[in-house]
Amino acid sequence: MKLIVLDIDGVLALGEGHPFDLKLLSRLAELNQKARYDDAIPSVTLNTGRPSPYVEAVVQAISGWRPALFESGAGLYFPQENRSQHTPLMTQADKEALDDMLAILDAELVQSGKAYWQFGKTVCHTLFANAPYTIDDIHVEARDIIAQHSDNFITVSAVIALNIQPKHIDKGTGLKWLAEVTNIDPSLMAGSGDSTADADFLKLIGYPAVPTNATDDVKAVAKYISPYTDAKGLSDILDYWGV
Repeated sequence: MKLIVLDIDGVLALGEGHPFDLKLLSRLAELNQKARYDDAIPSVTLNTGRPSPYVEAVVQAISGWRPALFESGAGLYFPQENRSQHTPLMTQADKEALDDMLAILDAELVQSGKAYWQFGKTVCHTLFANAPYTIDDIHVEARDIIAQHSDNFITVSAVIALNIQPKHIDKGTGLKWLAEVTNIDPSLMAGSGDSTADADFLKLIGYPAVPTNATDDVKAVAKYISPYTDAKGLSDILDYWGV
Protein backbone atom coordinates (compact mmCIF):
# COMPACT_ATOMS: atom_id res chain seq x y z
CA MET A 1 0.00 0.00 0.00
CA LYS A 2 1.56 3.28 -1.18
CA LEU A 3 -1.25 5.82 -1.19
CA ILE A 4 -4.55 6.27 0.70
CA VAL A 5 -7.21 8.19 -1.22
CA LEU A 6 -10.14 9.56 0.78
CA ASP A 7 -13.46 11.21 0.15
CA ILE A 8 -14.23 14.00 2.64
CA ASP A 9 -17.96 14.25 3.37
CA GLY A 10 -19.26 11.11 5.04
CA VAL A 11 -15.72 9.86 5.64
CA LEU A 12 -13.54 12.58 7.19
CA ALA A 13 -16.51 14.56 8.48
CA LEU A 14 -20.30 14.74 8.41
CA GLY A 15 -20.31 17.61 5.91
CA GLU A 16 -21.36 21.26 5.88
CA GLY A 17 -21.66 22.84 9.30
CA HIS A 18 -20.18 19.91 11.23
CA PRO A 19 -16.81 19.87 13.00
CA PHE A 20 -13.88 17.71 12.00
CA ASP A 21 -12.49 15.03 14.28
CA LEU A 22 -9.19 16.72 15.14
CA LYS A 23 -7.64 13.51 16.46
CA LEU A 24 -8.35 11.84 13.12
CA LEU A 25 -6.84 14.75 11.17
CA SER A 26 -3.79 14.58 13.43
CA ARG A 27 -3.46 10.86 12.77
CA LEU A 28 -3.58 11.43 9.00
CA ALA A 29 -1.10 14.28 9.28
CA GLU A 30 1.32 12.04 11.17
CA LEU A 31 1.01 9.41 8.43
CA ASN A 32 1.84 11.99 5.78
CA GLN A 33 4.79 13.37 7.74
CA LYS A 34 6.27 9.90 8.17
CA ALA A 35 5.55 8.89 4.56
CA ARG A 36 7.80 11.67 3.27
CA TYR A 37 10.82 9.78 4.64
CA ASP A 38 9.67 6.16 4.80
CA ASP A 39 8.46 4.37 1.64
CA ALA A 40 6.93 1.63 3.77
CA ILE A 41 4.33 4.09 5.10
CA PRO A 42 1.47 5.16 2.78
CA SER A 43 0.80 8.83 2.21
CA VAL A 44 -2.75 10.23 2.30
CA THR A 45 -4.60 12.38 -0.22
CA LEU A 46 -8.16 13.25 -1.27
CA ASN A 47 -10.67 12.47 -4.01
CA THR A 48 -13.68 14.64 -3.26
CA GLY A 49 -16.47 16.61 -4.86
CA ARG A 50 -15.43 19.68 -2.88
CA PRO A 51 -13.95 22.73 -4.67
CA SER A 52 -10.23 23.46 -4.79
CA PRO A 53 -10.01 26.09 -1.98
CA TYR A 54 -11.67 23.67 0.47
CA VAL A 55 -9.37 20.87 -0.66
CA GLU A 56 -6.34 23.11 -0.17
CA ALA A 57 -7.38 23.73 3.45
CA VAL A 58 -8.00 20.05 4.23
CA VAL A 59 -4.71 19.05 2.59
CA GLN A 60 -2.95 21.51 4.89
CA ALA A 61 -4.77 20.03 7.90
CA ILE A 62 -3.51 16.53 7.08
CA SER A 63 0.01 17.69 6.10
CA GLY A 64 -0.66 16.43 2.59
CA TRP A 65 2.04 16.57 -0.05
CA ARG A 66 0.64 14.35 -2.78
CA PRO A 67 -1.68 15.90 -5.41
CA ALA A 68 -5.34 15.89 -4.34
CA LEU A 69 -8.42 15.59 -6.55
CA PHE A 70 -11.22 18.14 -6.32
CA GLU A 71 -14.66 18.45 -7.92
CA SER A 72 -15.08 14.72 -8.52
CA GLY A 73 -12.00 14.30 -10.68
CA ALA A 74 -12.29 17.60 -12.55
CA GLY A 75 -9.09 19.02 -11.09
CA LEU A 76 -5.89 18.34 -9.18
CA TYR A 77 -4.41 20.50 -6.44
CA PHE A 78 -0.63 20.27 -6.16
CA PRO A 79 0.26 21.24 -2.57
CA GLN A 80 4.02 21.33 -3.01
CA GLU A 81 3.63 23.89 -5.80
CA ASN A 82 0.43 25.50 -4.44
CA ARG A 83 -1.32 25.35 -7.81
CA SER A 84 -4.34 23.64 -9.32
CA GLN A 85 -5.06 22.24 -12.75
CA HIS A 86 -8.27 21.21 -14.50
CA THR A 87 -8.44 17.83 -16.18
CA PRO A 88 -7.44 17.76 -19.86
CA LEU A 89 -10.68 15.83 -20.45
CA MET A 90 -12.62 19.12 -20.13
CA THR A 91 -12.75 20.74 -23.58
CA GLN A 92 -13.61 24.31 -24.53
CA ALA A 93 -16.87 23.06 -26.05
CA ASP A 94 -17.69 21.40 -22.73
CA LYS A 95 -17.04 24.67 -20.89
CA GLU A 96 -19.33 26.63 -23.19
CA ALA A 97 -22.14 24.07 -22.93
CA LEU A 98 -21.77 24.05 -19.14
CA ASP A 99 -22.12 27.83 -18.90
CA ASP A 100 -25.36 27.75 -20.91
CA MET A 101 -26.79 24.89 -18.88
CA LEU A 102 -25.91 26.42 -15.52
CA ALA A 103 -27.82 29.57 -16.42
CA ILE A 104 -30.97 27.53 -17.06
CA LEU A 105 -30.57 25.42 -13.92
CA ASP A 106 -30.07 28.57 -11.89
CA ALA A 107 -33.21 30.18 -13.28
CA GLU A 108 -35.40 27.09 -12.88
CA LEU A 109 -34.17 25.65 -9.58
CA VAL A 110 -32.20 28.25 -7.63
CA GLN A 111 -34.03 31.48 -8.41
CA SER A 112 -37.32 29.64 -7.86
CA GLY A 113 -36.20 28.75 -4.32
CA LYS A 114 -36.13 24.99 -4.83
CA ALA A 115 -32.37 24.57 -4.45
CA TYR A 116 -29.09 26.35 -3.80
CA TRP A 117 -25.57 25.95 -5.17
CA GLN A 118 -22.54 24.73 -3.27
CA PHE A 119 -20.21 27.70 -3.66
CA GLY A 120 -16.78 27.60 -5.26
CA LYS A 121 -17.39 25.00 -7.99
CA THR A 122 -16.00 25.47 -11.51
CA VAL A 123 -16.71 22.24 -13.45
CA CYS A 124 -18.65 19.66 -11.43
CA HIS A 125 -21.39 21.69 -9.77
CA THR A 126 -23.49 20.69 -6.76
CA LEU A 127 -27.07 21.53 -5.77
CA PHE A 128 -28.71 21.18 -2.36
CA ALA A 129 -32.48 21.08 -1.94
CA ASN A 130 -34.41 23.71 0.00
CA ALA A 131 -37.22 22.31 2.19
CA PRO A 132 -39.83 21.11 1.49
CA TYR A 133 -38.13 19.92 -1.71
CA THR A 134 -35.85 16.88 -1.65
CA ILE A 135 -32.84 15.75 -3.65
CA ASP A 136 -35.15 13.41 -5.56
CA ASP A 137 -37.41 16.35 -6.45
CA ILE A 138 -34.67 18.54 -7.86
CA HIS A 139 -32.96 15.55 -9.48
CA VAL A 140 -35.94 14.96 -11.72
CA GLU A 141 -36.06 18.59 -12.86
CA ALA A 142 -32.31 18.94 -13.29
CA ARG A 143 -32.07 15.71 -15.27
CA ASP A 144 -34.83 16.86 -17.63
CA ILE A 145 -33.21 20.28 -18.15
CA ILE A 146 -29.84 18.73 -18.94
CA ALA A 147 -31.34 16.15 -21.30
CA GLN A 148 -32.99 18.95 -23.28
CA HIS A 149 -29.84 21.03 -23.63
CA SER A 150 -26.78 18.76 -23.62
CA ASP A 151 -25.73 15.19 -24.31
CA ASN A 152 -22.40 15.59 -22.56
CA PHE A 153 -23.51 16.12 -18.96
CA ILE A 154 -25.22 13.97 -16.35
CA THR A 155 -26.72 14.27 -12.88
CA VAL A 156 -25.40 12.07 -10.07
CA SER A 157 -27.14 11.87 -6.70
CA ALA A 158 -24.95 11.89 -3.61
CA VAL A 159 -26.21 11.18 -0.10
CA ILE A 160 -27.25 14.79 0.59
CA ALA A 161 -26.65 16.58 -2.72
CA LEU A 162 -27.05 16.48 -6.48
CA ASN A 163 -23.98 16.72 -8.72
CA ILE A 164 -24.01 18.01 -12.29
CA GLN A 165 -20.93 16.94 -14.21
CA PRO A 166 -19.55 15.98 -17.63
CA LYS A 167 -20.39 12.34 -18.30
CA HIS A 168 -16.76 11.55 -19.16
CA ILE A 169 -15.34 13.00 -15.94
CA ASP A 170 -15.80 11.33 -12.56
CA LYS A 171 -13.84 10.17 -9.54
CA GLY A 172 -12.68 7.15 -11.52
CA THR A 173 -11.11 9.18 -14.34
CA GLY A 174 -9.64 11.39 -11.64
CA LEU A 175 -8.10 8.39 -9.90
CA LYS A 176 -6.47 7.29 -13.17
CA TRP A 177 -5.09 10.81 -13.62
CA LEU A 178 -3.76 10.78 -10.07
CA ALA A 179 -2.08 7.44 -10.74
CA GLU A 180 -0.33 8.89 -13.79
CA VAL A 181 0.83 12.01 -11.97
CA THR A 182 2.11 10.16 -8.88
CA ASN A 183 3.36 7.09 -10.79
CA ILE A 184 1.57 4.89 -8.24
CA ASP A 185 -0.41 1.96 -9.63
CA PRO A 186 -4.05 1.86 -8.42
CA SER A 187 -3.48 -1.68 -7.16
CA LEU A 188 -1.16 -0.13 -4.56
CA MET A 189 -3.76 2.39 -3.41
CA ALA A 190 -6.26 2.16 -0.58
CA GLY A 191 -9.34 4.34 -0.35
CA SER A 192 -12.65 5.12 1.29
CA GLY A 193 -15.90 6.83 0.31
CA ASP A 194 -19.58 6.73 1.10
CA SER A 195 -21.71 7.84 -1.88
CA THR A 196 -22.46 6.44 -5.34
CA ALA A 197 -19.86 8.65 -7.03
CA ASP A 198 -17.13 7.07 -4.90
CA ALA A 199 -17.70 3.64 -6.43
CA ASP A 200 -16.08 4.92 -9.64
CA PHE A 201 -12.68 5.16 -7.97
CA LEU A 202 -13.00 2.53 -5.24
CA LYS A 203 -13.49 -0.25 -7.78
CA LEU A 204 -10.14 0.66 -9.38
CA ILE A 205 -7.94 0.44 -6.30
CA GLY A 206 -6.42 -2.45 -4.42
CA TYR A 207 -7.73 -1.79 -0.91
CA PRO A 208 -11.24 -0.26 -0.88
CA ALA A 209 -12.92 0.03 2.52
CA VAL A 210 -15.98 2.04 3.56
CA PRO A 211 -17.86 3.18 6.68
CA THR A 212 -21.25 1.68 7.41
CA ASN A 213 -23.04 4.85 6.24
CA ALA A 214 -21.91 4.11 2.67
CA THR A 215 -24.56 3.41 0.06
CA ASP A 216 -25.17 -0.19 -0.99
CA ASP A 217 -23.47 0.20 -4.38
CA VAL A 218 -20.35 1.49 -2.67
CA LYS A 219 -20.40 -1.32 -0.12
CA ALA A 220 -20.59 -3.77 -3.02
CA VAL A 221 -17.09 -2.83 -4.21
CA ALA A 222 -15.51 -2.69 -0.73
CA LYS A 223 -13.21 -5.34 0.69
CA TYR A 224 -13.99 -4.15 4.21
CA ILE A 225 -17.08 -2.44 5.66
CA SER A 226 -16.58 -0.78 9.02
CA PRO A 227 -19.37 -1.20 11.57
CA TYR A 228 -18.95 2.51 12.38
CA THR A 229 -20.04 5.66 10.56
CA ASP A 230 -18.16 8.63 9.15
CA ALA A 231 -14.92 9.66 10.93
CA LYS A 232 -15.19 6.88 13.52
CA GLY A 233 -15.56 4.48 10.62
CA LEU A 234 -12.44 5.85 8.96
CA SER A 235 -10.46 5.47 12.20
CA ASP A 236 -11.55 1.85 12.29
CA ILE A 237 -10.60 1.43 8.62
CA LEU A 238 -7.12 2.81 9.27
CA ASP A 239 -6.78 0.20 12.03
CA TYR A 240 -7.93 -2.47 9.56
CA TRP A 241 -5.28 -1.33 7.07
CA GLY A 242 -2.71 -1.37 9.85
CA VAL A 243 -1.55 2.21 9.39
